Amino acid sequence: MIKAVIMDMDGTLLDPNNKISPATKEKLIELEKKGVRLILASGRSYTRLLPYARELEMEKYGGLLIEVDGIAWYDLAKKERHILKRMKPEEIYSIFQYLMNLNCESMACFDDGLFDYFPESLRSVKEEIRQQQHLPIDFPWTAGPWGWLADMRDGYPNIKYIHSPQEITIPINKLQIMQEEEPLLKIYEDLKEKYGYGFEIFRTTPRQLEALPKGFNKGKTLLYLMNLNRWGKDEVIAFGDGENDVSMFETVTHSFAMGNAREFVQEKASQVTLSNKEDGIVRALETLGL
Repeated sequence: MIKAVIMDMDGTLLDPNNKISPATKEKLIELEKKGVRLILASGRSYTRLLPYARELEMEKYGGLLIEVDGIAWYDLAKKERHILKRMKPEEIYSIFQYLMNLNCESMACFDDGLFDYFPESLRSVKEEIRQQQHLPIDFPWTAGPWGWLADMRDGYPNIKYIHSPQEITIPINKLQIMQEEEPLLKIYEDLKEKYGYGFEIFRTTPRQLEALPKGFNKGKTLLYLMNLNRWGKDEVIAFGDGENDVSMFETVTHSFAMGNAREFVQEKASQVTLSNKEDGIVRALETLGL
């Protein structure tokens, strides 16, 4: 008997417009009414997950959030947040300084904001996009997982653009690194070699890397919640599309990679479903008779 369904957000539960499709929403609420609990697992903090949780009525049915790839979890029914790990500013100074010497955008994220650095080589790219899209003057300069400009003020209202790591003055949840897919792969390999001993480093989308405290990921926090709720590995279904979702696949029996996931992610799941544009979650649940 299935007790819980855990889902990544970007590229999995959400369509390319950051929406939950009507068919997926209907199916998930139907499962909740049958006693299946939902878990949203994301690189986002709870501030950016709560609107989607409310849309799925998760507070009513005892849903859970795994935040920032596993460094915290949130009990929606009790409105209780449990923080497992944060990084002190001095813990990230070295890796952040290294990133600042590369042609990429680097962000140090905290609960409701981020410290952002991007080199002048990327400023011209961003300026051109702003002009092409006729964006307002107050539109953020920050990149997102799908492009060089993204408005994340709904969850990160406090954005500070910095020029040195020493401007990072508060505990940090994670680092985000943005660049196009091919150059990002080289950055990924370099970071794994130089800083893999102290950080969990993985690809979340083709143009985004994340670095977390060593020993923390979605799968480990999922296992903690499974033990807490006495769920067996065959009683939880996991969905994802990124490298940071593989740890969830390894924790449960029923794992589904989305059709839009890269091949190296699909190979780690027990099954592959349709893409996030095609209600892949609904199709997978139907194949299991749910």
